[in-house]
Order: sequence, then C-alpha cells, then structure tokens
Amino acid sequence: MRLINKFFTILALVLLLVALCSPLIRAQHTVGPKAYVFYFEGKTINEGLASAILAALDMAEKENALLVLVLDTPGGELVATEKIIRAFLNSKVPIIGFVYPKGAAAWSAGTLILLSCHIAAMSPGTMIGAAQPIGYGPSGFEPLNYSKIINPIVEMAETVSRERGRNQTAAGLFVRRNLTLNDEEALRSNVIDLIAENIGDLLMKIDGMEIKTAAGKVRIDTKGFTIVKYEWSIGDMLTNVLADPLLANLLLMLGFYILLLSLITGHYPVVAIGALLFILGLLGLGFSINTISTLLIIVGVVLLIIEMVTPGFGIIGTTGIVMLALGFLLLPIYLPQTWFVTPEFYFRFVVAGVIIAIAGSAFFAFALYKIIKARKAKPIIWSVVGSKGKALDDLGPGREGFVMVEGEYWMAFSDEEIKAGEEIIVVEKVGPKLKVKKVSKE
Repeated sequence: MRLINKFFTILALVLLLVALCSPLIRAQHTVGPKAYVFYFEGKTINEGLASAILAALDMAEKENALLVLVLDTPGGELVATEKIIRAFLNSKVPIIGFVYPKGAAAWSAGTLILLSCHIAAMSPGTMIGAAQPIGYGPSGFEPLNYSKIINPIVEMAETVSRERGRNQTAAGLFVRRNLTLNDEEALRSNVIDLIAENIGDLLMKIDGMEIKTAAGKVRIDTKGFTIVKYEWSIGDMLTNVLADPLLANLLLMLGFYILLLSLITGHYPVVAIGALLFILGLLGLGFSINTISTLLIIVGVVLLIIEMVTPGFGIIGTTGIVMLALGFLLLPIYLPQTWFVTPEFYFRFVVAGVIIAIAGSAFFAFALYKIIKARKAKPIIWSVVGSKGKALDDLGPGREGFVMVEGEYWMAFSDEEIKAGEEIIVVEKVGPKLKVKKVSKE
C-alpha cells in the first residue's frame, strides 16, 4: 500500500511540473496574410536558437506565412548553423533575412544564415562577414586555418550562394579571408538583394517578387500583411541558456566533482544531483537537444524506480522528477502536417488533459502534504504508568496477584496492603509486572 501511495505521489508531482513548465498552447486566429518575425537580438547561434528558428519555420509553413529573420548576432556554433541552413534550403515558404537595425551586424555564422535565405536584405549602417571559424585553445579563441575545416565551410557558403543566385566568390572570401562588407558594398557585390529602412519598408520592397522554394515558385504578395513577432517557448529559452559554453563548462565541472565526491564519501543519493548537472552541461558541448532530452528522461525514470523501492522520499525522487520535467520540456515537439482530427479538437483535448493533470496533481499534492504533516507530528506513546484499575487479588509485601488495568490483566505487587476489589493506580512497570498502590480516597 505504501508503494502504491508513493507511486501516485511521484506521478502527481511529475504531471504538475510538466503542466507548469510546458509552454501554453494558444488558439491561433489567422486574419489575412501573415509574416512571422524572428528577432536574434544579439544572441549567439547555438542549439537553443536553432531549435527556436526551426519551430518558427514549422509554424510559418503550417500557416503558409512568410518568415522574416531580423539578424543581429556575433555568430555561433557551426553544427547549429548547418542545421538552420539545411532547413532553409528545404523550406516551402519564403524566408527573408534582414540585418537590422542600424549598427547591427550578422558576423560569421550569421552571414552564412543570411546567404541561405531566399531574400537577403540589410538596413543602412549594418555589416556582414568575418566568417572564418575559430576554436578555443589554451590561449583563448584562435582562428582555425586547417584545410579540413576551412574547405567544407567554404564549399557550403559557395553552394548556398549558387543556389540563391548570389556572389560565390564573396561567399568564399567571407570564410577564407574574413571579408567584411557594409550594406552598400554587399548590394554592389550581389551578396544581398536589397536595402530597406525597416521591416515595413522591407515588406513593401519584396511585394511582387517571385522566388523558388522547395514547393516550387512562389509570388510574394505583402498587401494587408499582419506582422507577428515570434515568441520563444520556455523550452527554447531554457535550451538557449544551457547552450552557453561558459555555463555549460561550469555545470560539467560542478556535476563531475559532485559525482566524484559523493561516490568517494558514500553519499550516494547526491549522485543524482551530480548526474543532473553533468547531463545539462553536455548541451554546451554540441550534443543535440534530442540526445539531452532522452538522457534526462531515461535517467529520471531510473531514479524514480530507485526511489520507489527505498524508504522515505528525498533527493533521489526529487531529482528524478526534475529530470523528467526538464526532459519533456526540452524535447522538440512539432505538430503534424496532416491531422486525423481537427486542430480545434486537438486543442480542446490538450486543454482538457492539462486541466485533468493539474486537478489530479493538486489532489495528490494535498495528500502528500497530509502524509508529510503526519510524519512530522510527534508520536504519541501510550504508557500504563499512571493508569487506574482494580485489584483482583489481595496484594501486599511479598504477595503478588492480578489486577485489571485498562481492560487488561496484569501481574502486580505492592509495598502496602491492598484488598481485592480496591481501586489501584500504577506507579511503575517492572518488566512484565506492575507496581501499584491504593488510590487515595481524599
């Protein structure tokens, strides 16, 4: 019975955390043509940013909307950049890259992403280029000049530029020579398609353009467009934070030392915390979000199984619940292209599921509160000393006999003469016998 109660308690806590952490699903009401605008806002390109961009692209494709990337970034990870470029080359909707506002720059990986967009634009006073890869060594960040690394990136930049009809020579020089261009130079060099003052001006200038997507030729008509800023989900924001190399290294080191010290000192429950920090730190080393999510879910389930067969509820179970919640939260989930049910039914089903989960979690959380409260309460220990009863035999010095106390028969003795039938009170328990005396009649 205790095992069943613990199982339902853990299940309730998992459902509650997932319900609270999961991004809210809102009903979308499309009014006319739409353009989703994704802002980089100076963020480094990493797994978190790539996941958010792919989610925005998935949303744009479902609604047949434009996707506008407002680029302002110092660059970032090559693996995340390749993932974004691959998705853009296979996009079914137009993608517009726009370096904005004035003073912004799309350096390094940001330039490669700009080249992969169907339409590349810059605002006055912006810059692109400097795409030579760098690595982190003992003396800090250093440029990488190895042909095995440089040549594939050059080939990717030139291939993407050829696919989009842009200057392949400039694309190669961005990587080989760290070429940098401002907006006017980029336009003259056929690296970008146009210069625009702002997003409104950009949408006016691309009106009527025909571009080639993975679904075929598309003519852009921006009249009456609704501009919608893409909002990051909680999972995307968390992934972006965890993918920071500095934070990832700190988590890795902290997790490693906690694992090591807990194993050496024999504090095995603390191993769970070390494992959690270590797995989260792997995200900054280039591991995919799918891998990290899967690891968190598997290890979380293992920890909960261990918690089920151990007495009490402590660090192992709590860490397992947190791992499961983070695993489901970070797991990329894209809605299907085709539906076996209507989107409205799916939305209502999800809302009903969340409400049931929250209600069930609230009930079990209340039950857990009562269990903890009962466990913390001071135990009441019954004692026969002080209880009153009746002598069944004559008692006295050297004579033992039976007494009735609280409905039970006890062998008793006394230092004074007590007649059968007289009321007695227990003054001490000596092994299986009671020491009694007469109850004062006063």
